[in-house]
Amino acid sequence: MKYPMILTAALFSAACVPESAPRDANLTNPGPDACGASAYADTVGTPRADHDFTDGDRPLRIIPPDSAVTMDYRADRLNVDIDEDGIVTRVWCG
Repeated sequence: MKYPMILTAALFSAACVPESAPRDANLTNPGPDACGASAYADTVGTPRADHDFTDGDRPLRIIPPDSAVTMDYRADRLNVDIDEDGIVTRVWCG
């Protein structure tokens, strides 16, 4: 009597395992420059106030030094790091 109950419990437990979601074959890799950061490469080393990063329809994040930012990755988001003096130090997607 003990073994059929164990076998039944094992079968019911196996039914509780979630199915893995099928991978969507239509997903595309946006590439390393999906936000257009390369167009702003010449802004590095110049004052942030001299540039308008808001052109285009994409998320934008200006990141001052020692500020907290979320760790989520968004390929379409333009990130602009600035230093204490307001100088652009890095422009990147993410």
